[in-house]
Amino acid sequence: MGSVMIIIKSGPEEGEGIEDGLRLVAAMLGMDYMPVVVFVDDGVECLRLGRLGDQVMRDYLKAAVDLAGIHVLSESLEARGLGVDDLDPGLEVTPVDLAWLADMVAEVDTTVAF
Repeated sequence: MGSVMIIIKSGPEEGEGIEDGLRLVAAMLGMDYMPVVVFVDDGVECLRLGRLGDQVMRDYLKAAVDLAGIHVLSESLEARGLGVDDLDPGLEVTPVDLAWLADMVAEVDTTVAF
C-alpha cells in the first residue's frame, strides 16, 4: 500500500463527510498505517473545542492526533479569522501552508478528500 493523504474539508455540520474521513483515518491507524491527515476549508472548524458533538468522532480525531499527527492549512484558518490558538488546546495541530500541501499531494500515492 502506497502513501495516502486524507484531506478533511467538510465542517462539523456536514456530518457524513467528517465521519467518513475520520473513520478511514481510524481504520488505517488500526492497521498500523499512518496516513497524512490535513484539515482544510470548513474542516478546520472540526478542530475547534466542542465542535464535534459525537464522542466517537472526537475519539477518532484524538487517535489521529496521537498516532499520526494532523495538519491544518494556514490559509483556511486565516480565511476564517482564526489562528492555531483558536483550535482545541488538547489537539497538537501542525499548521502548514498551501505550498507544503501541494508538495505533499505530489509526493503521496493517493489523496482522498472528505
